[in-house]
Amino acid sequence: MLKPGPSTDIIQPFLLAARNGDRLDPKVFVDFCRMYKTTVIWGAGNLGSALGEKLLELGITPACYWDSQAEKIGSRNGLTVVTPFSGGFEREATLVLFCIGNVAVGPNIQRQLGENGWEHVVHGNDLLQALLCPLANDKPAIAKICNSFDICSVCSCERLHSIVRADAARKQALEPDETLSFDRVHFITNNVCNLKCTHCFLYINTYTKERKQNVNTAQILQDIEVVMRAVHSFGVVNIFGGEPFLHKDIDQIIGGVLSHNNFGAVIVNTNGIEPINPAQMDTLQDTRIRLAFSNYLEVLDEKRTAAFYRNIEMARAAGVNAKYQNSLPTWNISSTLEDKHDSEATKIQKKQSCGVRYLYVFDGKLFPCSFTLSIQDLGVADYLSDYVVLDPQKSPEEIRSEILLLLQRPYYGACGHCESFGSPALTGSAAEQGFIERYTLPGGKSRIRIPVVAAK
Repeated sequence: MLKPGPSTDIIQPFLLAARNGDRLDPKVFVDFCRMYKTTVIWGAGNLGSALGEKLLELGITPACYWDSQAEKIGSRNGLTVVTPFSGGFEREATLVLFCIGNVAVGPNIQRQLGENGWEHVVHGNDLLQALLCPLANDKPAIAKICNSFDICSVCSCERLHSIVRADAARKQALEPDETLSFDRVHFITNNVCNLKCTHCFLYINTYTKERKQNVNTAQILQDIEVVMRAVHSFGVVNIFGGEPFLHKDIDQIIGGVLSHNNFGAVIVNTNGIEPINPAQMDTLQDTRIRLAFSNYLEVLDEKRTAAFYRNIEMARAAGVNAKYQNSLPTWNISSTLEDKHDSEATKIQKKQSCGVRYLYVFDGKLFPCSFTLSIQDLGVADYLSDYVVLDPQKSPEEIRSEILLLLQRPYYGACGHCESFGSPALTGSAAEQGFIERYTLPGGKSRIRIPVVAAK
């Protein structure tokens, strides 16, 4: 009988230390890999390719890559690329290294492993942090290294968060666990976009004309100041939309973030098809910035595809750190918006299954997730339990206290509208365009604001 591989529980302390920013001996992971008969890498993109190269360097030869685009790729690092779950390997004796790093759809694709009986899984992002990252928590983060590190998405790097938090704690004579710190914060510039992605997680297609807006620049700069003073550190600051380059003052907004130093890196997200004003390049040249182009090329026409590449070339020629992601085969299906009339116990369960790791800031308010923002800003309901008003007259300590109270609530009003339980379904194709009735506003365009007492 074939000897099964060990539980991946035994490697968790090593991976936890990687997320914590510690310096590690790669031999620990090499010895762990050798306990399995077979190692497979799922994902032959940037992350999987770099990890495969590192494993070969360390004396570990994976059996193959799994990738949905196997026929197109053929081979990587001298290893055959085959479709996921193929190869005839024994599940009990196979270690799968999951290297689809996208934080939006990756978890739901990874879920397919368990559903198909593959229980021995380690995430490639953990191994990037453990085996490939040159930074550690005994020194400040160097954003230039992070942003030039093509295999790292940066925005989902717990190691960077830990390094920045450790540095912030040292500067303020605190222990890291005494700080209020987050993996990332999203400053939302607008709710308008030049694409019509059917399953947009911010429901851009659902907005009525009167609700679409570029947030007032003074308001965004005030929000940045209030949040950055209240929170001790962020691993990453995301400048987000809608489409950020539809905001005429995007360079001023980025400059407002750069005036602070309690973060690891700044990511400016764009779909890449809106012309970038050359005058904005001076701000974008800061080495703490990654200009991240979302790869929606499969749904773009010839004119927009040309604009995408033209913007990248212009940015790179100006010395901007501009990257574009691997294409994705699928997206998450967003929740519908109507109230599901859940029990309190169900809403508590929903929040627990989802978790709160990121912050979203929009038009004077701070939200614990994008769905709470959408429910409020679309006018579906105004749950007072679901956000903090960023009052500039309040002290950083007062705002910090309110953020903590927000995160500690057992559930949010918007949880009663959410249907995902942390595991939304997947679409057949990524970034498909068009509006479907699934995302229609409940009750039509007429909205009633519903104040709700904060959850206990």
